[in-house]
Amino acid sequence: MRKVMNLRGFLLILALLLAAFLIVHPILRGKYNEKAGEENALQARLLQLEDENRLLTGQLEIVGTKDYIVTSAMENYSYINKDDIRFEFTNPEALYAYTEDEIRILMDEMAD
Repeated sequence: MRKVMNLRGFLLILALLLAAFLIVHPILRGKYNEKAGEENALQARLLQLEDENRLLTGQLEIVGTKDYIVTSAMENYSYINKDDIRFEFTNPEALYAYTEDEIRILMDEMAD
């Protein structure tokens, strides 16, 4: 013969399950919302880092080019101005062959 659970036992088990659900659900929901907030913050940080990476990659590509050197000299070190004439010495050792007076005369001639 089969024993069948009575209605009272069934309702008691159902009430316990409902109580457990009502206790655990808000806790899990809070943790879910917390993790979703963390995910959003991490996504925003990822986008920021990707933008920074693109900027740095672009800067890395132009470092060492003549335009970068001139721009850096103008903006960061005020070595030259935009309208100044730039001289590049391919053999700077040749400058040491002259005395200071000769160099001054050459510089005056170039300025004229």
